[in-house]
Amino acid sequence: MKNILLILCVFAYLNNYSQTVDNDAHITISTAINQEKQEIKEIIATMRNFLETKNDSLTYNKHWLPADFEKYAYPYLDLFDMENGNDGNNIYQPSIMEIIPTDNSSQWIVKLAFIRHNPSTKDNLIRSIYNILATKTNDEIILSKYQDHLLESWQQQSIGSLNYYISPLKKINEQEIAQQLKDIEKLCAFFETDPIPITYISCINPQEVFQVKGFDYNPMMFVSKTGGLAEYGNIIFSGNNSEIYTHEIIHIYTMNLFPYKHSFFDEGLATYLSGSGIYKYDWHKEKLKRFLVQNPTFEIKNHMEDLYERLYFEEETSIPYLIAAVVCDYIIETHGKQKYFELLNSRNNLWDSLDKVGLNKENVNMKIRKKLGI
Repeated sequence: MKNILLILCVFAYLNNYSQTVDNDAHITISTAINQEKQEIKEIIATMRNFLETKNDSLTYNKHWLPADFEKYAYPYLDLFDMENGNDGNNIYQPSIMEIIPTDNSSQWIVKLAFIRHNPSTKDNLIRSIYNILATKTNDEIILSKYQDHLLESWQQQSIGSLNYYISPLKKINEQEIAQQLKDIEKLCAFFETDPIPITYISCINPQEVFQVKGFDYNPMMFVSKTGGLAEYGNIIFSGNNSEIYTHEIIHIYTMNLFPYKHSFFDEGLATYLSGSGIYKYDWHKEKLKRFLVQNPTFEIKNHMEDLYERLYFEEETSIPYLIAAVVCDYIIETHGKQKYFELLNSRNNLWDSLDKVGLNKENVNMKIRKKLGI
């Protein structure tokens, strides 16, 4: 229902508010914004200059807060190439919808939309609405991530290597925190490393994850009821209403320990060690086995190079993820953990790496089925 209401609000905005076009930056500005105010003019000018240069570099922009690059590495990664679509470049034009004052008299929230207009059909298609913080410092407008501003009102708890930010819509689960710390101890033993400081942002669902990241609207907000991600800066976003997300924490460890990590071996290891969603690896492995028994002509090799293929069995089990996990299980069993780490950190393509452990397109179907006891 929330996504329907949001879309209706967006259409109301498009229908009821005219826009002025900034020809220099190809952006539109809502006429609801009072452009007579000097500070608003400065914010718009800074936004225009940022939008003109944001795709040039993700590691520096003179209009963006320097501390954000140290903390997040790529603080506006979510906006990179936002104007471009599958059928062309610069087809989603930026539009400043609102500039909202905060409790800080020198700080504003800028709501930035990316909208596509079809002149032949008169249709408008919105790609996203994204919040950016604009702060006036030393007579200069500096942009920064909205995330820190939002998290100021969240519950915070630090324990061990974890710094939790927990949604005000949920109660802190101390038992889950204790279990997460135990899982990290096991990971440190497995990777033979010290604990890595991690910021864990605990949300009630994926919609709230996107909201923390700065989105008022993104179509991916509504795809799944659970999920999350690991981001640069050693940040975990959990949309599982839980203080445990070992799968994504593994990605933080591999990100730090294996700079050239290959996504197939990375996802395979995370699923092998911690499962996926709320279920462990052994549970999913049995599901994969049942899927392969029911589909005897299924070719495993054809589903190993696109881990994000939306191929699920009984909703919970991603077939590509589980194939990667069983491959991980096979390699560690037959060649050991250190050999797997070598493949994980290799720049070789998938099949060249697998060839080093005796797996190829001709035999992988047979060997993985045999590993599963089929």
